[in-house]
Amino acid sequence: MASSTDDTQAHRSTGISSYVRNEHLEYWFAIPALLILLALVIFPMLWSLWTSFTDLNLSIATRNGAFVGLANYADLLTSDRFWTTIGNTAYYVGLGVAIEFTLGFAVALFMANYTRGRVTTVLFTLLLLPMMMAPIVAGLIWRLLFQESFGPINYLLAAAGVGQPAWLSSTAMSLNSILIADIWQWTPFMILILYTGRLSISEDLYEAARIDGADRWFTFRHVTLPQMKGVIAIAILLRAMDAFKFFDKMFVMTGGGPGTSSELATYYNYLLGFNSFSMGKATAMSWLLLLFAVVLANVFLSVLERGEGGDRVV
Repeated sequence: MASSTDDTQAHRSTGISSYVRNEHLEYWFAIPALLILLALVIFPMLWSLWTSFTDLNLSIATRNGAFVGLANYADLLTSDRFWTTIGNTAYYVGLGVAIEFTLGFAVALFMANYTRGRVTTVLFTLLLLPMMMAPIVAGLIWRLLFQESFGPINYLLAAAGVGQPAWLSSTAMSLNSILIADIWQWTPFMILILYTGRLSISEDLYEAARIDGADRWFTFRHVTLPQMKGVIAIAILLRAMDAFKFFDKMFVMTGGGPGTSSELATYYNYLLGFNSFSMGKATAMSWLLLLFAVVLANVFLSVLERGEGGDRVV
């Protein structure tokens, strides 16, 4: 009898111990992921933050990382070149995303309303091809298209008697030329997201609007737009964040020139780090760009929430 009681107690003790071990098992499984996150994300971010307060320059032996406080940030914020690149970036992101959204929304609504079956499949295949292309490859293609002497675009314009614009070597045209290439490549991204959002709207709402005698403009304003506000916000925010860190096509098409006319903030940041090797100033600029991006994203979401009556969209 005593042996049976001891066995029962031992079984209970083992069961409780096993339960305690199993209850915390998920934390042990998370440790490798946390270590990777710490090594590849947290530590580099903390190191870059510290470096931004130093004079570290890999090309100057005497600048070995002495603490200089906010000097790097002050130098950047008082630099004309820094603000020129910020202005170019704001122009590129603002105008580019606006055009991509407008074109993408128009095409998405057209396809949702007027195409079906194989026609939609073929159109999507053709439209998504630019987005599937590597940005470097897209940049090289457009550099050839915009070539002033033997490029096909200038050849056609000359044949039409329009003239031959200096697409990539003119301070007035260089940034817009890059913008055209980027709009061509990333408008399909807007089409894909907005088309999916349009299809998620119940057709019952449109049927009710037709029964009530609503015209297309009224239906668009009071059915389509309100139902798609969340999708629109996500599409614009994702595309704006991606455009903000744009680098590749500009690098192969103009290299930021002529002068700094097409130089964006990310390219200037690259030059500071890998041309001048001024790691202190380069990391300081990285943190400034991150701050700008976070502030702009929060302003955008705040404006959107006020328009929604305080309800969160994303």
